[in-house]
Formats: sequence, structure tokens, C-alpha cells
Amino acid sequence: MDAKTVKQNKAELIVVGIAVIAFVLGLVAHLAGASFANADTFGYIAAPMPLILGVIFLISYKIAEASED
Repeated sequence: MDAKTVKQNKAELIVVGIAVIAFVLGLVAHLAGASFANADTFGYIAAPMPLILGVIFLISYKIAEASED
């Protein structure tokens, strides 16, 4: 089994950080959706969330892919 390089360790930390940010963003959006469910502003909060999370996951994937030699 090969030892991990510094580049791989750094990329793993970045990807885990991005995953935590995505989780917190999803949680905040969920809570915002629960509290604004009866208001018109709910759509402004809920509608872009899949796009935002998709962009976050794409960035995370590209970082992980770049760390592999």
C-alpha cells in the first residue's frame, strides 16, 4: 500500500471541509424551509439549493480528481 502524499492529504482535508459546508448549507436550507413554509420567500430560499449543492459537489470532485497522480 502506497503512502499518501502531502498533496493527497491536503485534498482530502479540502474535500471533507467542502462536504461539511454542503451539509451545513443543506441543514440551514431545511430549517429555513421549515420556518418559511407558509411564506412566499420560501421559494427564493429553496429553489436554488439543488444548484448550489451541485456546484459544491462538482468543485469537490474536481479537487479530489486533481489530487490523484
